[in-house]
Amino acid sequence: MKALLMLAISLLCWLLVYHDTLFSMMQTWWRSETFAHGFLIFPISLYLIWNKRQAFYSTEKYFSTVFLFVMLALVFIWGLAQSVDVLVAQQFAVVLMLPALVGTLFGAKLIKQYVFPFFYLLFAVPFGDFLIPLLQGYTAAMTVWGLQLTGVPVFTEGMFISIPEGNFEVAVACSGIRYLIASLALGTLYAYLTYSRLYKQLLFVLASIIVPVIANGIRAYGIVMIAHLSDMKYATGTDHLIYGWLFFGVVIFILFFIGSFWQDEPFTVDEINTQSYYDSIQSPKALSLALLVLLCGPLLSLWMSYEPPLTTSTLNEPRVSSTWLNKHEKQQKWQPYFKNADAEISTVYENKRNKIEVFFYASEYQYERQDKELVNFANKVFSTKRWLLIAHQSVESMEDIKLDERIVRSEAEKLLIWSWYEVMGIKLTNTISIKIAQALGKLMGLSRGGQFKAVATVFDHDSLQARQHLRQFLHDNPQVFAGDN
Repeated sequence: MKALLMLAISLLCWLLVYHDTLFSMMQTWWRSETFAHGFLIFPISLYLIWNKRQAFYSTEKYFSTVFLFVMLALVFIWGLAQSVDVLVAQQFAVVLMLPALVGTLFGAKLIKQYVFPFFYLLFAVPFGDFLIPLLQGYTAAMTVWGLQLTGVPVFTEGMFISIPEGNFEVAVACSGIRYLIASLALGTLYAYLTYSRLYKQLLFVLASIIVPVIANGIRAYGIVMIAHLSDMKYATGTDHLIYGWLFFGVVIFILFFIGSFWQDEPFTVDEINTQSYYDSIQSPKALSLALLVLLCGPLLSLWMSYEPPLTTSTLNEPRVSSTWLNKHEKQQKWQPYFKNADAEISTVYENKRNKIEVFFYASEYQYERQDKELVNFANKVFSTKRWLLIAHQSVESMEDIKLDERIVRSEAEKLLIWSWYEVMGIKLTNTISIKIAQALGKLMGLSRGGQFKAVATVFDHDSLQARQHLRQFLHDNPQVFAGDN
């Protein structure tokens, strides 16, 4: 009874302290079909725990300093992630705090009894969007390969596929991310309930990853073929999304049906032993330490969310060499959007010899808060209303530093964009590295914001020549890259 009371008090504290993060997960489940399964994860895990409730009574319980330090590390990660608004890191940290909290109060022996139910809670975190571009590429490649194999003339450029009857785009909704995440969540649960041997479980989980990816490629190919054979009368509207879920349901049924041929004997549930095993420590001390660690998260967040007064911006139009002319005008063809930036620069430079124009843009955030962030989904390197993304990769420029390269096109022309971020004077392109640098800067009181910079040039066909133009611009004007404005 004492152990149950401790568990109830600690869970209530966990809910109260980190309710904002938990609520953010629920909001994503509600508004996104991709992660709607999140509503089922906690009830499923709770059922699995309840199904093994006898282990809570019969397993020896003890205070664990190892899990206490694990929980402290998770609280620290949550505080860093909260300071730079990385929701997914906050959510993973909060979900993992749950087994760490139980382990702190009751020890590793009890945690071993509930490894899978606690592990399964990770599927409640809305995670996996970063796979969308990769899945889009696989889907496009499999669709083109299938069309070529069946003799349909096809032209492809990035995510755009053209056949004689019409054009198709492998959009985000066509990437198969919904099917992959749903299949992985269902497949992992099925593997746990059906198999007792680890190698079988791992093989089935692997199949739950591979099968939906291949099936989505077949689905996309089938949609294009139906449109081709029907002269674009069918499978070109929202109906193909409905067909997609029906197709996915059939694929999952077949996968589970085949997997059932190798199922193991079900687990037997022992009778409940209500004998208590919690006399080795002073329980009030364990509970107090656990609650104290939980409360460290908001204290760390308070320190790192301090907003200093705005200072004079260091962002100025870069000085350029005599070879280039600063036209002191805002470019009209290309204009990034960075929400609520503290300062922005947008200008055009022209090479006096060959009349090549290079566009320059920069934005600065002296400090950040919600909806005022250097890295945010609302910030756009280019307008998606006017430009379509053709390619996105990293390129090496001056000083062996990699920059983000995007090739976009409109109806009339193409644009090559090179961009990078600067935090504490360090040039970065990876969003995870940027957020880590920002968090460390806030933690040490060195920096609470950062800058975004980009250069771009228009071209017709030769992207290699466009790259040379941008590389020449940065070489002639090192102040642009060095930040010595």
